[in-house]
Amino acid sequence: MTQLIDFKSIVAAAQRIDGSVVRTPTVESSMLAGMVERPVFLKLENLQAGGSFKARGVLNKFSALQEGLGDSHFVAVSGGNFGIAIGEAAKRFGARVTVIMPESAPSSSVERIRASGSTVIVEADVHAAFARATALEAEGYVVIDDCADTLIAEGHGTLALEFIADCPSLTDVFVAVGGGAMLAGVATALKAIKPGIRVWGVETAGAHSMSQALQAGRPVDIDVSSIVSTLGVPIIDELMFAHARHYVEDMVVVPDEEAIKGMLSFAQGARQWVELASGALVPAVIATAPRLPADAVIGLVVCGGNISLQDMTKWAAYAGIS
Repeated sequence: MTQLIDFKSIVAAAQRIDGSVVRTPTVESSMLAGMVERPVFLKLENLQAGGSFKARGVLNKFSALQEGLGDSHFVAVSGGNFGIAIGEAAKRFGARVTVIMPESAPSSSVERIRASGSTVIVEADVHAAFARATALEAEGYVVIDDCADTLIAEGHGTLALEFIADCPSLTDVFVAVGGGAMLAGVATALKAIKPGIRVWGVETAGAHSMSQALQAGRPVDIDVSSIVSTLGVPIIDELMFAHARHYVEDMVVVPDEEAIKGMLSFAQGARQWVELASGALVPAVIATAPRLPADAVIGLVVCGGNISLQDMTKWAAYAGIS
């Protein structure tokens, strides 16, 4: 049986990374509240160091491994944010890192990782990226897999400690799911503090590996076709699957086009520059709201804002928005 994360480990992670990450603000969204007729609060991890929540998990991981970092060459697969967090942490800790990314990853993310001093290898798709990481592991590289790492998930869970402290009235929290580490950490923390809270996972069609796994009762391999590269994981790890099965109310899957519209609504209505994974939360909340009690208080983890104007314009055109 898979061992679930201990809440005490998330508290320890918060102490470990204190002072290294931003205590991001929680703000109320009148735009979304008007759409769903319930209070909506945003945890703005797009304002986090490195532009996403990923800094929390990576810094927790590197802090725990501090003494042996210089002896290894690490490799990681990323659609953007994880690679940025790895690159910036590697620069800080003096670690050697190679990041492998699919061609669908935002060009701005690729450039930012290279600028941090890490090596970037671009592969055709996520399957090829993971295959290259496996090949490098056979050569002696140490894989850091944010889709299967307890320390990283515990670090991500620290954002939930802040969110529930800022807004203890929360009844429903929506979390974008890629590999599932943020979902695992956040759900563990929230359920430990407030057992009755409901946690909802959000994916885009074509990157819905968690919802497919939950339907099948086990992780299954999928063909990633969503343009939301940060949510594209071919198969969910057993550890993250176990947390979702134990804690999550349901998975909400939305089309790419709706995620794009959600991203633009954040920019226009909430004055927040966010990426597609965050944009996917908007249609997910709108679709789920009719299932929620009238007195529900909704929270959204706005997971990242690493997107260029060029990327946003390209995706808007893809969705037929001018």
